Amino acid sequence: MFTRNSRARLVLLTSASFLFALPTFAQEAEPVETPQEEATDQRTLETVQVRYRYIPDERRSTSEVSSLLDAGDFQLQGDGDAAAALRRVAGVTTADNKFVYVRGLNERYSSATLNGSPLPSPAPLRRVAPLDLFPTSALSGILVQKTYSPNLPGEFGGGLVDIRTRAVPDDRFLNVSFDISGDTETSFQTGLLYHGSDTDVLGFDDGARDLPGFDIASENYDFGRAFTDDSSLLVMQEGDVGPNFSFGVTAGDAYDLSSDITMGILGSVGYSNEWSTREGIRGQAVRPSINSPEIAAEEQRDRRSTQNTVGVNALAVIGFELYQDHEVQFTALGTRSSEKEARTIIGTTEEDAGVFRDDSLEWFERQLWTTQIRGEHVFPNLMDLEVEWRGSYSEAQRDAPFQLSNRYREDANGDFILSSSPAANRIQYSDVQDDTTDFGLDFKLPLQFNGDLFSEVNLLAGYSYVENDRFASVRIFDITGIGGLPNATGTRLDYIYSALFNGGPGSVQETGGIQFPEAYIATLEVDAAYVQVDAQVTPFVRAAIGGRFESAIQAVDTITLNGPAEGNFVEACIERQADQSCDSKEDFLPAATITVTPFQDFQIRFGYSETLTRPQFRELAPTQFVNTETDVSFVGNPFLQNASISNYDIRAEYYFDRGQFLTFGLFYKEMESPIEEVLVSIGNVTNTSFVNVPSAELYGFEVEYEQILPMFDWTSWDFFRDRDFTVKTNYTWSDSEISADGTIAINGGTPTSPVLSTVSAAGRIEDGRQLQGQSEHLFNLQLGLSNNDTGSEMNVLLNYASERIRSGESIADGLPAIIEQPPMTVDFVYSRPVDLGGAEYELSFNASNIFGDDFEAYQQGGGVTVDVDTYSLGPAISFGISREF
Repeated sequence: MFTRNSRARLVLLTSASFLFALPTFAQEAEPVETPQEEATDQRTLETVQVRYRYIPDERRSTSEVSSLLDAGDFQLQGDGDAAAALRRVAGVTTADNKFVYVRGLNERYSSATLNGSPLPSPAPLRRVAPLDLFPTSALSGILVQKTYSPNLPGEFGGGLVDIRTRAVPDDRFLNVSFDISGDTETSFQTGLLYHGSDTDVLGFDDGARDLPGFDIASENYDFGRAFTDDSSLLVMQEGDVGPNFSFGVTAGDAYDLSSDITMGILGSVGYSNEWSTREGIRGQAVRPSINSPEIAAEEQRDRRSTQNTVGVNALAVIGFELYQDHEVQFTALGTRSSEKEARTIIGTTEEDAGVFRDDSLEWFERQLWTTQIRGEHVFPNLMDLEVEWRGSYSEAQRDAPFQLSNRYREDANGDFILSSSPAANRIQYSDVQDDTTDFGLDFKLPLQFNGDLFSEVNLLAGYSYVENDRFASVRIFDITGIGGLPNATGTRLDYIYSALFNGGPGSVQETGGIQFPEAYIATLEVDAAYVQVDAQVTPFVRAAIGGRFESAIQAVDTITLNGPAEGNFVEACIERQADQSCDSKEDFLPAATITVTPFQDFQIRFGYSETLTRPQFRELAPTQFVNTETDVSFVGNPFLQNASISNYDIRAEYYFDRGQFLTFGLFYKEMESPIEEVLVSIGNVTNTSFVNVPSAELYGFEVEYEQILPMFDWTSWDFFRDRDFTVKTNYTWSDSEISADGTIAINGGTPTSPVLSTVSAAGRIEDGRQLQGQSEHLFNLQLGLSNNDTGSEMNVLLNYASERIRSGESIADGLPAIIEQPPMTVDFVYSRPVDLGGAEYELSFNASNIFGDDFEAYQQGGGVTVDVDTYSLGPAISFGISREF
């Protein structure tokens, strides 16, 4: 039933001399000025003595610490989606090539918006939308804000990522692009394939994978016959894998409807078809005995898989400029990714004697569409009052209509026979539907006063409402009767199943019910209001101070499909009333940023804020769900609570020119009840669950440097006369520490009848270890050479993130944490316009992961390393061509 009703040591840089060692790099020879011109310039300098006011780019003008990527960055870096582009930002790394980690905090502590509106997520294990769904071809830029301001949602830990779609154009244009690529591990190599449906190449299933009908009451399953009719869904085979390719079309125009009204339109569509083969190790560790100093491999098996990913996206934008002071824009975005995978894992396990082979055929559809209307208005007659508003509705879905898994055991002759063990042969159907409704209204009243004290004051206020609802279900069917077949050796799977269900001993049994609930429904509803004052206190000091009030209700209800409704109990509430109904939880979140500009082009920011992070729906649902990326089961904890975070920031910034700067920042976060993913053992199987650890702290520093270097001025070489050399680099060092001094809450009951159990944190987690997902070192380097005559751009990029914890340890079971090491990548990107047949085209070449660094995840204990998940990632190359008409 849902009802509404420490210690921080911040060190300020005492000497800033090194910040100013490079300003002459950007200076150029200036013409001799006449006395009149010099006087005019001096008057101009006196006019802008309040140095904070004239600031040429958003990174510098915002009161908060932020980083910005624009369309030019996307082209220079050669990144095809938002997640890939964001790993170039200081303090940001990615996981699974989908989710961003900001300042050492995983995606749970960050949020993503599209043009300011929150997004639903098609990911079953996360509430944050996977950012690989957003192609850079449809984006104008991405803003990463690392310090909190009250106009943002209160769920803010590492930062907020605002994805900005392309705006309406000023003139007519048409752009067509095509790209072909491949990598050494996959393209033109032999991979694992299966046919599937006839429309898989378009990214859509034609209905072949739909759940067949059956009558539970009479247990009359025609299920088996229905899915064995189509052998294309059952037979795994080897075949040659072709190259990747993609294409896109973007067009727009602007129309003057009258002297006061201008309309602009923009449309974009894209398609991509990519392949990825992974070969490596899949395993897990075990402690042989409670007194054993070393861990051992419970299983260590060879894994091979091939995945075909088809992406489709479309963007439409219509905008109106009305009487110069008013703008209204309608945006519709749809993006979809379908993943078709064939996978085999072979080897020995401690649980089962002998050699086993597990084959899996899977199909996943992830899609997100959103519609948004927003407006910006200025009212000159109301003291230049500025009003911005937005409204959006978004839906995300993740559908896995056919996940088939079969286990084979090796006999004495070395042949593999289809296993008859329980749960050895299984088919699964799962679905996640997630939708978000958002409304926001923001006011800004600018006030001007004479004198140096409080010469400019902006009064800001706003309101927002967000509702996020989710329904997730999974249905699992075990195929039985294999043991009744006379011979299943060396026979194709479709022949075995045909014999099994056409007069044979086969049957299908659904796994679910009270012990394994099949579904959950969840809701999060947030009402929020904020006020803020942004003032130029003195000519050298600016302050932004305010606060946000949020009232939120969050609940998760686990349900049994087709089961009795009586006695149904809402398992998870962030705030529960005495009658066990869910109530709202209220929070006030203050924030303050002070910016000091001691002299021209140099400023120092001081920031403090209080924020929170809420448990994700899947973390609260006390049911099992298999992560298909890692083949590990998740078990939710309905007793999770909000985590609270106190944020401290200092950053010094020196700007050489527009988009050229050197910055140095310190950050510290004090966290109460942060949520961590930890290992748990259920029977002989290692799963993961979630707990609120008592407390944690995170601290570190960031350095960023971007500049165009005048190589010709230094060398006088003609080669550099028409060329610019660009350096962009950033480095982040961070560390963290969690405390086991206290207790943690876990579910001591069953999934549908949870019971609060409080245990010592020291018995579950390792005191003093790092936070999950935190890398000590993050480093990016980009070296670019541009030719102003030919328009060519050449860039070398390096990206590195040190090891981090993927899943926390289980002290009770003696299992160490799982550590993952993301690959270090070195990329080369080159583009230039060329004339072909009298028409101008843009050609591009991209060589990525040149040194072929691999992915590794492992456990370590007693000097022993056990591989958990490893696979090879080869070098890749791509060629692209585009033309704008």
